[in-house]
Amino acid sequence: MEISSIVQNVHFINKWAALWAPMLLIALDFATGYIGACLRKERSSAKMREGGGHKFAELACIFAALIVDCALVLDVKFVYIVSAYIMLMELVSILENAKKMLGGKAPSAMDHTIDHLNDELYDDSVLDIEHSTSEDSEDEDDAE
Repeated sequence: MEISSIVQNVHFINKWAALWAPMLLIALDFATGYIGACLRKERSSAKMREGGGHKFAELACIFAALIVDCALVLDVKFVYIVSAYIMLMELVSILENAKKMLGGKAPSAMDHTIDHLNDELYDDSVLDIEHSTSEDSEDEDDAE
């Protein structure tokens, strides 16, 4: 099953679950990243600030989607879609942190799972299409 179909068909118990579940995964990701950095003796204030900024941005997206859902009557619950996507991103990050902590002891199935989820979550094909379209129009303008 593709990630896009999972995110589109996601159903939470309620709106509150769409808030606390990603928050718990964000906290777990932060903890596994920090512990892993400590184990590797690679702690960095700059990386922690950057990671904290990313986590804040994720939370801001969740709350923005919740505000839209509360303000508008729509068939789609944006907070569910945003939260599900962020939860999948955090899951991949937690798996990556665990893999780093396990070192050479990580099962090969974990590598395959991480690679597959990364490919699905961060598919750049849409960006490539948009980018090539804008380049084509610039080329046409230059030709005139």
